[in-house]
Amino acid sequence: MGEPIADTAEIKNLELQLDALDQHGYLLVRGALDLETVEVWRECLTRKYKHKEWDISNEVGNVAFDHLLEQEPELARALVGHDSVAPYLKAMLGRQCQLRSFRAHINPGAYTQEWHKDFGYYWDAPDEARHALRPLCINTTFYLTDNTPETGRLTFIDNFCHNALPEEIRHLGGYNSDNPFYQWCEKQQQTHLYPLAGDAVVFFSHIPHQGAKLTQEDDNTPLRSNVVLHYQQTPMFPGISFVSSPLPAIAALGYNGTFPFVDS
Repeated sequence: MGEPIADTAEIKNLELQLDALDQHGYLLVRGALDLETVEVWRECLTRKYKHKEWDISNEVGNVAFDHLLEQEPELARALVGHDSVAPYLKAMLGRQCQLRSFRAHINPGAYTQEWHKDFGYYWDAPDEARHALRPLCINTTFYLTDNTPETGRLTFIDNFCHNALPEEIRHLGGYNSDNPFYQWCEKQQQTHLYPLAGDAVVFFSHIPHQGAKLTQEDDNTPLRSNVVLHYQQTPMFPGISFVSSPLPAIAALGYNGTFPFVDS
């Protein structure tokens, strides 16, 4: 297995950290959140879990909360563009950085996530049209519990930040271990990260990765949890010079309705 060399504990200089993020597609950011903030988040998610206030509970043991920006605005909005990850978002996306989604997870039992990509369009975009852009999307995951080699991990496929996935498996995925994409990922060289409570991992969303919780906590240990913010590259950001505003069209048609060729 590879070593987690893209780690701010080992790389102190910001420019070198950015180089590591660019090279590997991920960076382990130590001490992104203070422990008081971590505890507040754990209490919030534990309360919602006990009250069954989740949006998703899937077969691999992932429980997700998708509406925290409106349900817990003061707590959640403080993580948007958080100071600990802002230098990386600004350096990679600049003013084109847009929050796409905000989601928190709790993992009640031991589980192994399916191999997956958060963003599957990355390699297809340039082939779609003469001037289609390839947007870069970035995941910032804040960890609320410790992950050690004995308890949990986040695993990446090495060397596929800038190398395209094989065409025959690029669009495959799912929870079935017989899936060709899953089998391909299992055979590749991998790097395990072990973020601790308060750490964050910043990574490009098109890279195959897999989270895992390896043991079940005792009654006195917080359930494994994290908060994930997805950012997308949006060249047409607010404030650029343009003769008209997009807001009336969005208000009339909805965001999806302003894309006339999505289904073509």
